[in-house]
Amino acid sequence: MDSGFDFQSKPDALGPLDDDLTPVTGPVKVFEGEEKYLSARKLDARAKLCAEIAPILGRVLDTEETVLHVLPALHYPRFLELFGFGMWWTFFFRATLILTDRRVIEVLMRDGRRAGTRVCSYSWGQVSDLKFSMAALKLKPAKGRTQKWKIIERGDRKLLKLLVPNIQQLLPGDIHAPRPVPLWHCPECGAASPEHPKQCSGCETQFKTRGFAAVLALAFPGAGLLYAGHPILATLDLFGEMFMYGIVAVLFLVASGPAELFAAFVVGLVILFFTKLESAHLASVLVHRTKTDRVNAKWRRAAIVGAVVSVVLLALPPVLSGSFGNKLDRDLDLSVNAPGWSGGHNPEEWLFGVEPNQRSEWIRDDDGQAVFVWSWTMETGETYESLADAFKTGGQEVPVEPISIASLDGFRVNQSDVDDEGDAYVWVRWVLFDRQFDDVHVVGTFVYPGEIESVEAEINDLLQNVDWIPAE
Repeated sequence: MDSGFDFQSKPDALGPLDDDLTPVTGPVKVFEGEEKYLSARKLDARAKLCAEIAPILGRVLDTEETVLHVLPALHYPRFLELFGFGMWWTFFFRATLILTDRRVIEVLMRDGRRAGTRVCSYSWGQVSDLKFSMAALKLKPAKGRTQKWKIIERGDRKLLKLLVPNIQQLLPGDIHAPRPVPLWHCPECGAASPEHPKQCSGCETQFKTRGFAAVLALAFPGAGLLYAGHPILATLDLFGEMFMYGIVAVLFLVASGPAELFAAFVVGLVILFFTKLESAHLASVLVHRTKTDRVNAKWRRAAIVGAVVSVVLLALPPVLSGSFGNKLDRDLDLSVNAPGWSGGHNPEEWLFGVEPNQRSEWIRDDDGQAVFVWSWTMETGETYESLADAFKTGGQEVPVEPISIASLDGFRVNQSDVDDEGDAYVWVRWVLFDRQFDDVHVVGTFVYPGEIESVEAEINDLLQNVDWIPAE
């Protein structure tokens, strides 16, 4: 049969209904008695729907098969199929049901009006139960998943209440050798095919595959959905993923410390995982509709190119991490205006080892008094007040003395402790906040209790006359 196939529904072909189907006025558009169920406007829409699916029925219906009723419906997908569609799932699962004296045929629609490529059928001989209630048609196969459709039009609901009892008489009841349903049909020739065909066994039409749709979605934003035949969704996915990529890229570029860099990695991995998972899932669900593929080689080249571009783009933010972040601009230097002190910024020459963020070490020549300098950049959200809070230890407030040295605001912290031999000492630190460059410089030294005043006075004098050198 060709695209010129014509048919007329016969709801009473299985026997009389409990309602009069005699037409009231005018010619028959879809079935006799239609005026009692559908308005004139809806009859015009139903006639267009029948004309849209006529070519498919011409390829799928058997010669002696009788169409009982054609109606729009909403296919209830499985829970996992809904993931990623959100409130828009009803747009992608609209269907047309064709009830015949041998089976029910389902055609998923592309936009509610145009026939799609997924065509499935459920033979009454393989159905153990068929019910209509609460505006839903529920089909339970002897082998396979239960199917459910929401019946949209009120007139169709009224008619199904009368028609379904007649169809139930066709169900075999006890099925000794059940076969899996639904039976899938090639959209090009109507031949039966497996659920996940790579090509039709009848006309050898090539079909798009779920696996390759997922690969394309992972390779490049929007490619999987474009392959599935949804350019608008593909465009939205492209811009959505690029927007999320931009956020992660900014996090990497402005990262000014290990904590912010780690946060950028975590946020990036989470966003990458969920956006790619959603894109791959949507693409695989939408391509699982026996869609023909006539440019397979072209898509494979696109997958390779897209994957290379994506890898490069994903690698750039980590490689360029911190490029626009706050960097340490300058270091304290005591080598010029501090006679009697030696040391410097070379860790290999330090006597007391290296600690994180340590920038220099200085030793007083006459008695070996050591002064250490640590510096780091202010991280996002860090403030002068949070610096002071960081010096709280063990839940106890450590006294801080506000100071202003060499145009830098800050505070001095004196914290008492004992060494390994039980001798008391004071750990004195000058915490200086460089507001001009958003940097922090900490100058620290160990002092015995009786020497605090003299050492503090000397260090204060050194800091008032300190030199600055560019940080390396």
